[in-house]
Parts: sequence; structure tokens; C-alpha cells
Amino acid sequence: MTGFIEKWSAKKAEKPKAGTRNAVESFQQRVAEQKTYLEQYERDAASFKKWRSTWFQHVPGGFGVSIGRDAVSAGNDLSYVVVETVQQVAEFLDDLAQHAEHDLGFQKALEDNRSRRAALLKAGRKPAKASRVKPATEQASSKQRIRRATKATT
Repeated sequence: MTGFIEKWSAKKAEKPKAGTRNAVESFQQRVAEQKTYLEQYERDAASFKKWRSTWFQHVPGGFGVSIGRDAVSAGNDLSYVVVETVQQVAEFLDDLAQHAEHDLGFQKALEDNRSRRAALLKAGRKPAKASRVKPATEQASSKQRIRRATKATT
């Protein structure tokens, strides 16, 4: 046991907290993930099965590429392009990551989208918590009724 502690204690670190990245960093990470999917597609297009996870799809004339899964505009209502080649998809994704880093309007759109999604997620959780609390409330009120009934009979 002490050998384990001695060996690994030097590598001890704080676990990163969820949501510590800002919207731009998160977006750039998702762009990098899309580039990974694109590389997988390039290596073996016939067996590529992750279409539901990609921002790019086959369309007449080449590939349609969305800016994320949400209706986010990169500016001038630009949220979808059609390009002819896989290389152009990669170039678009590279330029999109750079655009996210430098365009303040796009950064604000990403932050607004993140806030909207967080609010939707939070709103979606409220009914679940309320339904869990309800049985406990009903139990407490039934306990109170039992106490009252017991006091009344004594």
C-alpha cells in the first residue's frame, strides 16, 4: 500500500470542476471533436457511423456544415454552409474556431446560447425534484395526522 502512495502521490491533482470552461473554450473543444469525426470519415467513409454526432452531412453538391447543434449564427445569419470537399469542411471548421476566438459578437452569441441551454436544463430538472419532494411531504402530513389521532384518543 505504501508503495502505491509513494508512487502516485506526486501526481496528485485537483479534479477539474464541471463548467469551468467558458463558452468559447467549450465551442472550440466541440470544433476539435468535429475535426476528429472528419478524420475518421476520411480514413474510412464506408464504415463511418457517427453521422448523428457530426455537424457535417452529405448533401447534394458536397457537404452541409452547421455551426453546432443549436441555431447559433456566426454573424450575418451565417449558421450553415455547403462545401464541395472534406478539405473544405476542415478549413471551415478551422476558420470557425478562429472566428470564435476573435469575434466578440459570436462570443456573445455562444454565451447567450449556453445560458439559454442551462436555463432549459434547470427548468427541466424542477419537476423531477418537485415530484420527489411530494411523497415526503405526503408522508409528513400522514405522520401528523397519526399524531393528531393518537392525541385525540388519549
